[in-house]
Amino acid sequence: MRLNSRLLECFHATVSVGTVTGAADVLNTSQPAVSRSLKQLEDAVGMVLFTRSGNRVTPTDAARLLFHEVDRSFRSVRQIGRYAEEIRNLQQGKVHIAVAPAYSQNFIVSATTAFRQNRGSVHTVMSTRKTQEITDLVAGRQCDIGLTAYGVEPEGTEVIPFTSAPEVCILPVGHPLAQREEIRIADLHGQDFIYLSQIDPYARRLERHLEEHGVRPTPVMEVDNSLIAAEAVSQGLGISIINPFSALDFKRRGVVIRKLEIDLPFHSVILLSKFSENGPLITELVQSLHAQKTKCLSEIAELSRPTHRVDLPGNRREQQEEVVTSTGERESARES
Repeated sequence: MRLNSRLLECFHATVSVGTVTGAADVLNTSQPAVSRSLKQLEDAVGMVLFTRSGNRVTPTDAARLLFHEVDRSFRSVRQIGRYAEEIRNLQQGKVHIAVAPAYSQNFIVSATTAFRQNRGSVHTVMSTRKTQEITDLVAGRQCDIGLTAYGVEPEGTEVIPFTSAPEVCILPVGHPLAQREEIRIADLHGQDFIYLSQIDPYARRLERHLEEHGVRPTPVMEVDNSLIAAEAVSQGLGISIINPFSALDFKRRGVVIRKLEIDLPFHSVILLSKFSENGPLITELVQSLHAQKTKCLSEIAELSRPTHRVDLPGNRREQQEEVVTSTGERESARES
């Protein structure tokens, strides 16, 4: 007789409970069936495992040593069962997402937090990369999801449109243009301006618009991403035009957000590998990204209203904030 799981089940139950009758009850079988299985197990291993006295059996030293290994094996099987159930419930697994800097702060953390609700031990890896690096990672199956800052269509990837939300103008609190509901291209003439690097396609597009309208802002700084530009604006160095998601990260840091008269769309796509099986875990995270996008754009629309009160950091609450009165005139109000 060879070892099999049924023989080991009877052995494990008998040692755990202490009687053959009890083991039969646990296994929902008969006492003779358990006794027969124990005898077959002894024949299979070539050892006496129990001393018998009526219906009661006492494990030998050999049986106790064997029980230790059998018990560990049973625990492993039960753990595998729980693990499989967790996977079915989207509570176990690992997902890697690479995002452009525009999405690397509040946006991706909030989207991931919502995604992880009721998902237990899902392990999420987040990386910040430039768009070209993101396309390489996804195409090479080195990450599961990519969220870019440009509308790209690389080979080997499934492209999901994400947003073409318009860029916004950000200004320091108290800036004269902050009273306007909408910033015109002509309003930028002569203004201290934080430029994105000219290697950035969005920066080159803006430069073309400025040249077409004969508008010349005063350059005070050139930076390589929108987050640095927003930081410079928050410290009063000038104004800038950036994507709305980076602007939103500075909503409580003394930055005013205004719509632009011209439409400068910020294009983004989600990338998935064509060569990977994108299961429910990936689908759920993509849905969470879209939900967070909708929430952010709604908040941007609210913050862009001139009557919106700007929250300042604690050490800047004495700064003046310009607001629009009911007559359209500008007033200065102090934060208390």
